[in-house]
Amino acid sequence: MLTKSLLIVSLSLALIHIPASADPLVYVVSAGITGNGEFGTVDVGTGAFQQIGPIEPDGYFGLAQGPNGSLGALTYAGNYVSINPVTGVPTQIGATGLGPCVIPTPACGPTSAFSLGGFGAKIYATDFANSIFVINPSSGAATLLAQNSGIPASPFILGSQNADGTLNFGDEAIWQSGGKLYATYDALVFDPTSFSVKSVVVTPELYQIDPTTGTAAVIGPTALGIGGVVEVNGTDYAFDDLTNQILALDLASGSTRVVGTFDSSAGVIQGAAAVPEPSSLILLGIALLAFQIRRRGLQR
Repeated sequence: MLTKSLLIVSLSLALIHIPASADPLVYVVSAGITGNGEFGTVDVGTGAFQQIGPIEPDGYFGLAQGPNGSLGALTYAGNYVSINPVTGVPTQIGATGLGPCVIPTPACGPTSAFSLGGFGAKIYATDFANSIFVINPSSGAATLLAQNSGIPASPFILGSQNADGTLNFGDEAIWQSGGKLYATYDALVFDPTSFSVKSVVVTPELYQIDPTTGTAAVIGPTALGIGGVVEVNGTDYAFDDLTNQILALDLASGSTRVVGTFDSSAGVIQGAAAVPEPSSLILLGIALLAFQIRRRGLQR
């Protein structure tokens, strides 16, 4: 027993010296190249996307840490789902009460589900009017927190088509960083024939949200097309869906700098969350196991 204990302790010491990856993985949800919901990881260093689990035909909006290590997301149908981060399999928790936004039907509207993000033990969501709600992760029900959050309402039905064939899009991300809750938002008209932005209708801005009242204050202008942001090791990584760039976002000003590009196979990223660092948990578990085995060995 003592020999086994020493072996486990040696293993734990070896793990201590294994360097952490300089390029963290982050979880993302996206529209994918099929237009359906996909869950997977993006390597921030290489931009490689790895799909995990099945395609969700309902699509995903936003991503947040849920209870018991799960991840939460909204669907286009206005439901809250829990995603198993290992298998990628979603489990429908319940209707949020926010409207659906499924093209061509049912039609999207101002109260349709838009985005989602977490702060501490709470999960926040928005609709197209950018009212802010708190989601109950056990039932999926949304409770209104702020009807006039300070983030502009969508000037059009997102995803709708104009007479000239252009499309109306909006981008939003909600996430926590450094003990604060943030959001980015913009709205634009996109020309699919030239694959370019025809006009910017709502200028992209970075906001700080008061998690108690749901009111948002502008910090400054930011990059157009941000669909998801996640904080990892003190850096806030933003995913720009118009350029496929990974940006480092300055929370003091909203300014960005390019740190890489992500694989176009990820499609349109619509939410991001950190992948928990397992090393500390592994070391703790091994240390406790070693202690228990050694104690039992000495007792004998």
